[in-house]
Amino acid sequence: MDAIEITADRVPGRKDKAMDGRFLGSVEKTFQVLSAFNAKRKPLSLTEVVRLSGIEKSAAQRVLYTLRALGYLRQAEATRLYSLSARMLEFGASYIASSRLHEIAGPILEAVNASCEETVNLTEREGEDVVYVLRYPSRHVVSVDLSTGSRLPIFCTAPGRAILANLPEEEARRILAASDLRSHTPNTKTDPDEILEACARVRTHGYSLSNQEAFIGDISVSAPVFGEDGAVVAAINIAVPWPRWSVERVEAELAPVVVGAAQAVSKALGQG
Repeated sequence: MDAIEITADRVPGRKDKAMDGRFLGSVEKTFQVLSAFNAKRKPLSLTEVVRLSGIEKSAAQRVLYTLRALGYLRQAEATRLYSLSARMLEFGASYIASSRLHEIAGPILEAVNASCEETVNLTEREGEDVVYVLRYPSRHVVSVDLSTGSRLPIFCTAPGRAILANLPEEEARRILAASDLRSHTPNTKTDPDEILEACARVRTHGYSLSNQEAFIGDISVSAPVFGEDGAVVAAINIAVPWPRWSVERVEAELAPVVVGAAQAVSKALGQG
C-alpha cells in the first residue's frame, strides 16, 4: 500500500478555512511540509518535500530552514537530506499522556496481547483514514509490521469499517465519496454499496473483519469503542497472519475477545 501524501487539496474544508481571516497560510505550509516526512518516513531532499507537500520551492525552503533552526528537523551534512529530529517525539508523548482514552485502553489492550500473543491495536479516525495510536505487537512472525502513527484507509480496514459502521449514514457516505476507493489487494472491496453492506453486518455482529483487503496475508478483526455520549471514538483490532490463522478461526477465537475488549473500554469511558 502506498504512503498517503498530504497536500493542500487533501485538507478537509481547506478552501473554506482559507477564506477566514483568522486562517494562517504559513502555518498550513508548515504542516504540509511535516506531513511530507510523515508520508514517506525517510530523509527527504528539498525537491521531494516540494513534490510531496504541494507548496512552492521558496516557501518550502523557508519552512525547512525555520524547522531546522528550531530543532524539529535535522539536515545531514553529507547528503543535505532533511529528517525529523527526536524533538518531534515530545508532541506524540504529550498527546498520549493527555488522552483519557489511551490511559483506559492501554492496560486492556496489553492484557489482550499477553493472552492471545497476537498484534493488538487501538485506532482513531482522522479524515478518511484510521491512525494507529496504540500498538502491542505479536510475539510471533507477522505478515505486516506497522508502527504507531501509521495511517490506513477507513474503507478497506477492519478498524476503519468498525468506525464507519457506527457513524451516521450520511457521514459514512461522505467519507466514502471522499476516499480513494482503489484496490490494494485482489480482495479489496471498492464499491460503496458493498462497503455499506459490510458495515451493516458490523452492526449486526458487533465486529468487523477484513480478509487480506489492505495487505496480502493480513486478517484483521475489530470492534468499535464508544465514548460517554454514545458516539464511536475509536476501534480495537487484532491482526493475524494468513495462513497461520483462517477467517473461521479468527471469528471463533478472536472476535469475542476483541468485542469484549472494546466493550470494556467503552464502559470505562462511561458507556453501559
